[in-house]
Order: sequence, then structure tokens, then C-alpha cells
Amino acid sequence: MLSLAAMGCAGAQVTQQSSAAPITATPPTAVVVYPFAVDSSDVSLNSSIFQVAYRNMSGEDQSAEQLQLAHQTAQNICVQVAANLTQKGITTTCLQRGVPPSGSNVLVLDGQFTDISEGNRLRRMVIGLGAGASKVDTVVQVIQKTPQGSSELLDFATSADSGYMPGAGITGPAGAAAGGAAAAASLGVNIAAGGVKNVTSSTGYLVDKTTDQIVQQMVNYYNRQGWSS
Repeated sequence: MLSLAAMGCAGAQVTQQSSAAPITATPPTAVVVYPFAVDSSDVSLNSSIFQVAYRNMSGEDQSAEQLQLAHQTAQNICVQVAANLTQKGITTTCLQRGVPPSGSNVLVLDGQFTDISEGNRLRRMVIGLGAGASKVDTVVQVIQKTPQGSSELLDFATSADSGYMPGAGITGPAGAAAGGAAAAASLGVNIAAGGVKNVTSSTGYLVDKTTDQIVQQMVNYYNRQGWSS
């Protein structure tokens, strides 16, 4: 087991909680990743497939808009993790929750969101110093499934926030940050929702950072086991 160790940079961090040796030293024949759970109904879809230690899952106090954002973010991370791992030589498939993986030696990457917030786009755009920051936190488990049984190989947490994304207040003239929306308008900044989204990439930035963290943990584990091609 590995003790807690924080890794990352401003706005992104991985906390390593545990790492175990694989059931067999033979490289996995397949890797699958699921869109992370965002509420208790998502948990039930995969609970019959394999045991995962979901934490603090609850569908309470989540609006329909928040759930839609969370599910879209989960799908985006699933697709990007699969694509990025495949590019690095680890062929990976994004499966919908409830679809069991196939194969005799499979790595399953699953997890849950522990915090997801879109933040205040306008404040983040105008101030650019962390105000209204978006945030995505996850807990990730990597499980090996073989004829001999299943075992959790990795358990780690990721955290990404938009607090360090530059805004108009940083890139514009002196005093623009203090000027708020009026200053942004004087700079020709489009503060409509669409314009702000394009510049700050409200959750897209967080999807990228979270994906990078997950992919790097998988690549590191493959390297330690000598599975990398």
C-alpha cells in the first residue's frame, strides 16, 4: 500500500490513497472506463457488476440542471480518458453504466463525483482571480477482473478548479479587475453566457485537467508493472 501523497500543480491535484499488486502479472487484455456516478441511481447500475466503494453518494439537493451538467461532464471525462489512454498505447473503451465488461483479464476504471460546480462565469471572466471558480472532484477506483476473482488495484482522488484561469481583469489594462462588468465591456469582452463560456471553458477546462490526472495515474501504474509497450 502507498501512503497519502499529493501530486499536481495550481488548480489540479491527485491524492494517492492506495495501490496494490495485480492478481496476475500478465498485461490486461482490455481496459474499460465508465462515466462516473453522480447520484445514487448511477451507483445501482454498476453495483451488481462489481463491488466499488462509492462514498457519500446522494441524489438529494441536486437540481435537474445540476444533474444534467454532472452527467455530461461524466460522459466527457469517460470518452476523453478512453481516447487519451488509447493514444498512449493502452486500448480503452468507454462503456455505459450497467454494461458489464467482457474478457478474462480486464481493468475496470470507475468512480464518482464528490464535488462538481459550474461556478459564476461572469465573475470568473471579469475578475480572473478565482472568484466564482468552477470545481470538479472525483474518487477513482481501478479494479482488475480475472477468473481468479476481482481486486482493487488503485484508489485515488482527483481535484481540479478554475481558480487560476486568466480573466479579463488580468489580461486587460490596470484597474480592469476592479471595474467589474463595466470594465469588461470597455475592453470589448463579450460577457454573454456564450462568450464567457468560450473564453473560460467553464467545465471543459476541468474535464481536461481531470482526464489528465486519471490518465497519468493509469500510465504510471502500467509503467510500474512493466505493461507498457
